[in-house]
Amino acid sequence: MILEIIAGIIIILFIFNLLHTIYKTFLTTPTVNATPKIHKRDYQKDVVYLYQFPRIDTVPNLSSFCLKTETFLRAFKIPHEVIETGSLRSRNGTLPFVELNGEHIPDSDLIEVRLRKHFQIPNLSAEDESHATALCRLADNHLLSIIIKYKAAEDAWYSALLRGVPGPNCLKTILKPIVRKLFMKKVHERTGGAIGNFTEDEAEMLCHKDLQAIQDSIKGKYLFGDKITSADCTVFGEVASAYYPFPNKFSRIIDSHYPKLHEYCDRIIEELYPNDFSI
Repeated sequence: MILEIIAGIIIILFIFNLLHTIYKTFLTTPTVNATPKIHKRDYQKDVVYLYQFPRIDTVPNLSSFCLKTETFLRAFKIPHEVIETGSLRSRNGTLPFVELNGEHIPDSDLIEVRLRKHFQIPNLSAEDESHATALCRLADNHLLSIIIKYKAAEDAWYSALLRGVPGPNCLKTILKPIVRKLFMKKVHERTGGAIGNFTEDEAEMLCHKDLQAIQDSIKGKYLFGDKITSADCTVFGEVASAYYPFPNKFSRIIDSHYPKLHEYCDRIIEELYPNDFSI
């Protein structure tokens, strides 16, 4: 009798799940997720509350998008407060996100656009703004897909990821190979869908092409002269979050071929992060 009841429950759950899948697949239209409630209810006017992953010892953030956003806030001297979180996520299910005057703003690109408008940050010339947009898309999409493969190949990457997870170190040691296997699978699927699947030599060739384009775009201390722009924040976020945390293939490529790009990142650190990087 008990077995029959259990079997009946399993069948009902299976049918329910099948009907739900059919409904979601064929009878609904994909929509943007609902905007979550504001977490900082006692906010101060015109203070940006930046929600991002916890810091690690060597860099302010392992996430290039979190580092990009914090760099933007520092570069343009926007009043802000960093809130480290391992559980909260944006409307899109990602970090970083910010809250400004009771408004939830997801995604680093949307954050930049919204803050540039709110704090009246001037644009570059039309030509430079176009160049900046192209560089940002290159860094945040194509180069990122290559960088993440280099990060994921290093054991130190998983040690850094698990450092922010609560629990005893012995449990993290057990979890590390499992996390590595799952993460590598996800990286392979993501990069394959974004830019295609490449051999190690092919990926390195494409990495060189991206880095050369960025290095050739440095026109002074920074990309567009002697003042940091939002494009610098994006490029720095991608390069620095991969170069400085721990030795890896990407850092070796920079050291061997792109000294100007390395010096460029060091200048941004000196100006904006004098105490946050272990170089």
